[in-house]
Amino acid sequence: MTETTKPDKRKVRAYMSDRTHPEQEDPPPTPADICRELGWGLIPHNDESEPEP
Repeated sequence: MTETTKPDKRKVRAYMSDRTHPEQEDPPPTPADICRELGWGLIPHNDESEPEP
């Protein structure tokens, strides 16, 4: 049978602290940055109205 060991209390506390209080995170990207990264500027815009038949 496999023997399971428990981690030390200090390791568990450090892990939980890192999960709940992450260190400095970068702010989310701006919409313009997202569009640029996805290459949406290369696609013709569909928001132009088409002439009705």
